[in-house]
Amino acid sequence: MLNETGELNEAGESGIPRSVVSEDAAICLDRFAVGAATRAVADHDRCGDVCAWWEREGSLYLCLADGLGHGSFAREAALAAVTSARERPLAELPAVLARCDLDLRATRGAAMGIAVIEPAVRAVQFCGVGNIRALLLGQAQRRFNCGYGIVGAGFKNLIVETASFAAGDTLIMASDGIVEHFTAPDERSRGLLSAPRLAATILERWAVATDDVAVLVCRMLSVAETAMPVVETIESCG
Repeated sequence: MLNETGELNEAGESGIPRSVVSEDAAICLDRFAVGAATRAVADHDRCGDVCAWWEREGSLYLCLADGLGHGSFAREAALAAVTSARERPLAELPAVLARCDLDLRATRGAAMGIAVIEPAVRAVQFCGVGNIRALLLGQAQRRFNCGYGIVGAGFKNLIVETASFAAGDTLIMASDGIVEHFTAPDERSRGLLSAPRLAATILERWAVATDDVAVLVCRMLSVAETAMPVVETIESCG
């Protein structure tokens, strides 16, 4: 199963486009609730930041790509990145990114982050290139790091970070349209928000006005929550 969001939103009163979450961007996949929100920079009709997620052999893959610049060429690069990642056979994350790097050589390139959640061992792995923000909210808050470079033009210092990921934990990935040290609502408030609403809340609170924005949220559900699938569409926020 694959879901992807990256559509433009209608402009808000401030002149900054509002976030829209598509129907497919709010899902409950077995033990996970996933949601995404995107927003194109003002005066552009295409968002160059793309989120995607898919299931493969019992693991959930989350991918966020930020095409360089704005507009249709940035979106083309971001879509090429997530397409390359999801079409790769099972492999270590650095190998997936290396293949993406080759596949994006004809594009303007992208910053990119990939996370793999393995519910069987209650763990998440993250690997990224460029200015992708990744924040894990669990027993302790943790921010993941990315290597330097551009997918499509080479990179270095790539590392894979692993952390525990259990019921109730939340992973938030964002493009650099979100300020670097953003924070999420406290645990109680967070628990009252669906995954797409949490993504939209972070976008509205922490987005800069001068860049495309994407926020991808994944929460592992408790046993009780899995009996109540979360499916929701957000028309606009803010």
